[in-house]
Amino acid sequence: MKIVNHKVLLFFVLSLILCACSSVITSNKVEQRVIFPSYSVHYDASTQILTATVTFQKDNESGEYIKLSDDSYIFLNEDALKQMSDKERTCFYFLEKKEMENCPENLQFNYANDEGKIFSNQLTIRTIQISDANLNKNQDNSLRYKGTAIDEDETITMVLKNDKHQYELQPEVADNNLLFVPASLLQEVKNGTYEAYLLRTTYSTSVKAMDRGGSAETSYHSKSYKITIQ
Repeated sequence: MKIVNHKVLLFFVLSLILCACSSVITSNKVEQRVIFPSYSVHYDASTQILTATVTFQKDNESGEYIKLSDDSYIFLNEDALKQMSDKERTCFYFLEKKEMENCPENLQFNYANDEGKIFSNQLTIRTIQISDANLNKNQDNSLRYKGTAIDEDETITMVLKNDKHQYELQPEVADNNLLFVPASLLQEVKNGTYEAYLLRTTYSTSVKAMDRGGSAETSYHSKSYKITIQ
């Protein structure tokens, strides 16, 4: 009669599951037309840091992750992105640039696939600035911002935080470079002075790619401001 070591068996089964969950395909092992690239760039005006992330997946954003072969590459302007991995994203390409006093105007990703086809995608990070302000919970409020007009494909998030509380609000966009903060949006916010910043995010699927298309996202983290809620 054979004796089964249940710990060994359990370890073997878990290893198979983990391997299946973290499997990565090399780009020269799949049809190039099914590679779905996702581009993401973020600039933080408070830290003056630019970060870029690119993933390649099979068919869509839910597909298996793809690792580029030696015949492929991904650059942002003149900088090559470094291949990295973690438990959540499995395989991605990353670049960080520090001490950038100004948000860069020209951001171009160049991706070459295993067939030698090059796809260039120009991205623009849209900035936004406001000044210190007081917001009244008993009335509707407006904040004037500096920056290009906000399009329908963008979202604006206002983050308020102090030692005790943090809130994420989504003000409405009005004409004439105004953000509309209705009283109803502030009812759950405790009175006080907060360190605040705006996060402006743009998402698009209009990217140059093969059959499956791709996606692109840019985000801008503004400098910090003082917002007083009363």
